[in-house]
Amino acid sequence: MKKQLHKLTFLAIFCFSVSTIFSQNYLGVHNSNYAGVMGLDIQPASFVDGRFIVDVNLGSANIGAWQNAKYFNTDVMPKWWVKSFKKDTSWMKPDSTLYKRSVFDLYDYSKTGISPRGIYLNYQIDILNFAFHINPKIAIGFSAKSRMITNIDDIDPKLSKLVEEGLDFAALWNLKLNDKLATANMMAWNEYGINYGQVVMDKGKHFLKVGGRVKLLQGLASAYAYTDQLDYELLNKDTATTLVGNFKYGYSNNLDDMKNINSKSFFKSASKLGFGLDLGVVYEWRPKYKQFKYDMDGETNLWMRNENKYELRAGVSIIDIGGMKFTKGGHSRDFSVNTSTLDLRIFDKVNSFASLDSIVDSLITNNAGWNSNQGTGQSYYMNTPTALNIQLDYHIWKWFYLNATGNINIIGKKNPSRVKTPTQFAITPSFDYAWFGLYVPVSVNNYSGWKAGIASRLGPITIGVVDFHSLFASGKVRGTEFYMGLRVPILYTKPADRDGDRVSDNKDECIKIPGIWSFKGCPDTDGDGIKDSEDLCPDVPGLAEFQGCPDRDGDKIPDKDDACPDLPGISAYRGCPDTDEDGIIDPQDSCPTVKGLPAFNGCPDTDGDGLQDSEDACPDIAGPIANQGCPDTDNDGIFDFLDNCPDVYGPKENNGCPWPDTDGDGLIDKDDECPYLAGPLKNKGCPYQDTDGDGILDKDDKCPTVKGVIENNGCPKIEEAEKEILKTAFEDLEFNTGNAIIKESSYPSLNELAELLIKKKDWKLQISGHTDNVGDAQKNLVLSKKRAEAVKQYLESKGVEGKRLSTLFFGETQPIATNETAEGRQKNRRVEMNVIFE
Repeated sequence: MKKQLHKLTFLAIFCFSVSTIFSQNYLGVHNSNYAGVMGLDIQPASFVDGRFIVDVNLGSANIGAWQNAKYFNTDVMPKWWVKSFKKDTSWMKPDSTLYKRSVFDLYDYSKTGISPRGIYLNYQIDILNFAFHINPKIAIGFSAKSRMITNIDDIDPKLSKLVEEGLDFAALWNLKLNDKLATANMMAWNEYGINYGQVVMDKGKHFLKVGGRVKLLQGLASAYAYTDQLDYELLNKDTATTLVGNFKYGYSNNLDDMKNINSKSFFKSASKLGFGLDLGVVYEWRPKYKQFKYDMDGETNLWMRNENKYELRAGVSIIDIGGMKFTKGGHSRDFSVNTSTLDLRIFDKVNSFASLDSIVDSLITNNAGWNSNQGTGQSYYMNTPTALNIQLDYHIWKWFYLNATGNINIIGKKNPSRVKTPTQFAITPSFDYAWFGLYVPVSVNNYSGWKAGIASRLGPITIGVVDFHSLFASGKVRGTEFYMGLRVPILYTKPADRDGDRVSDNKDECIKIPGIWSFKGCPDTDGDGIKDSEDLCPDVPGLAEFQGCPDRDGDKIPDKDDACPDLPGISAYRGCPDTDEDGIIDPQDSCPTVKGLPAFNGCPDTDGDGLQDSEDACPDIAGPIANQGCPDTDNDGIFDFLDNCPDVYGPKENNGCPWPDTDGDGLIDKDDECPYLAGPLKNKGCPYQDTDGDGILDKDDKCPTVKGVIENNGCPKIEEAEKEILKTAFEDLEFNTGNAIIKESSYPSLNELAELLIKKKDWKLQISGHTDNVGDAQKNLVLSKKRAEAVKQYLESKGVEGKRLSTLFFGETQPIATNETAEGRQKNRRVEMNVIFE
């Protein structure tokens, strides 16, 4: 543990000695669903519709350090470094043994195509920040921050090596060298912002919100140096034989005297007030949005404010638009140099801006090849680090998420006075719960390379480190970054509803009993609009005029006092009616609409025969009880109203009348098949007939209206050749399996049949379809019909008139053989064709 602590101490000193600080602030936490006010720095639309009612950041800070020139290898650090460090700090010099053993170049300066060197410094101190919801769709916030960024960019690796060696590096002497672009920028400022966020689209699955932050910027200090072409050649460490370049150089006038700057003077405004702007938009895809809706306190279709609803969230923001105008201090200026010999030792005494100014002035005075444009007192504009930020967040399962964020610098390199954040990409798997979060951000940029860290939210505390290497002082370390903060978060919670009546407990006047919103959570069990505590009949819907008791029949007598609650009545009969006014109330009156007698429970006996009308078959004519109150004048056992001959005795079969013999042939009409035509008894009273006159009586003639021959049962004779055509057409007829398509092999015999029918114009053909019993009976019936119709359509297509063709279909209902065998089923699958004569 002691060794590890020593390594950590050395690491921290290393990072701050060879590099400066850079950060994408609060990396890992800033995209959390519970980032609250801290998330507004990266996405000004993040807070609205978030999980917080109010979030107050009492204070937080983000500090880090990265550079892409060297790395510190803790694994090869010698054990005796602590002793060396305690004696002096000479180990920090590049020629010290400890430095050489532990600090290594990232790249070989002598190789071509090597990226320029860069150093970044960033700190952010959140003094007081808060945000809160005005309503579910609008949130506002306030922020007060102090920030500082220092950039040293685009330094050629050779120049970087010379500076590191104090120019005492012979391998790079007597070489024509150049640096096409080199910049250094620093700015410290305070910013005071007002944030506004609003939901602009809420369509169930699709959700969109926007936000913006307007900031008042107060510059504290700034400086810049810029050259877009520097050519130089060193004779040795003290002399430059060539130095050619254009320089832009300026610093704020409060840095004139660095020695007298203190914390009090530093935090005085050094610029005119500037303005800044952050803009952002967030889209959420909520395919299961219905799971996050509820009804409460009389409102419906409410979002669960305490739940994260999306499966995919995408955000785009542009942050830190703006800047401040500073006044140049001292003798800072833009100038050019073109000299063949320069003693570089004159810069050894530079320890402040003022001392650098005096050296530049002396060179100009001595006309040592320098040209200058006076800049003192002029103003310059410093841009804040404008960047495009893209966020994607995927909800994996429950409290597990995966976030991808890209921070893209959009400040151009040709701008000499600006600070920037480098382009960085990060992927963060996380466990994100209301009062606890754990995040593992994996990120990369040109200055830090790949790194992985860890961060956490522990209630009001936020803490994180961006690189495990710096946390554990292990491996190759290029810098460090950490942050921490203290907040007072007030989260939305699920509305408490102890009795489950959709009235929240804080508004529920009957908190333990399910009720309804209109009565502040108190029940109205019967739903009659009168709460139970005031309802005399709480389990039955009723009327206010009867204190919640019903009057189902509307007779103005409440059911509890009504002997007939479902029948409108009068008070004289305790709410019961007497419709027929016979003195018998309807419930006790068997005939409530007709006046009757008490002996018959209110029913009448109109004919006075001792039977009430409802049991009297003849209620208007008196009759004996034995005949159900009906008379039977002729005593034939048939009541007069059913007797067609009420005064003459007759049998029941003839409706009470005696049987006649209308045609006088000796057979009474009931036994005479021709009661109006005399005929012999042998022919059941009918005369013998031969309608078509072919000598075959109609009773034996299958074609009684068409002359025929005996051998064809009275039908016209069919020649043998014609019979053969019919037989062949029947036997050759085949269909494709399972449908009504006639096979081509059947066409010849059907063509012959069609020719025969065209010749025999007095013939009609009856076509009957049949199937076996295999399969569904309904489908078989349909198939038999389609096949019969298919034969008819074919014959019509060959010139046979359709009116001479008729079809019948029977499905499986008329088998001619057993369906138990294949042979029998084949016989049953048939289309019969019979000639009809009319």
